[in-house]
Amino acid sequence: MIAVFLRGALIVFLVSLNTRLLADGRGLAVIVAAALSAVWWLNARTASQIEGWHAALAYAAGAGSGTALGLWVGGM
Repeated sequence: MIAVFLRGALIVFLVSLNTRLLADGRGLAVIVAAALSAVWWLNARTASQIEGWHAALAYAAGAGSGTALGLWVGGM
């Protein structure tokens, strides 16, 4: 479940960070978008194999954490 949490956190962190970077017109958004696409592609290959409410809860908690972290890092 830790891996599922970390996947959710990483993907949503990159989305949140990239949203801040794009809003500020920062060029780093291009690099973050490439990283996001790679992580998203890798996750899509395996995410459908994980079932159960525990996995959904772990992913959701990771996504929430990733959002907060992305907003914080993007505001630096």
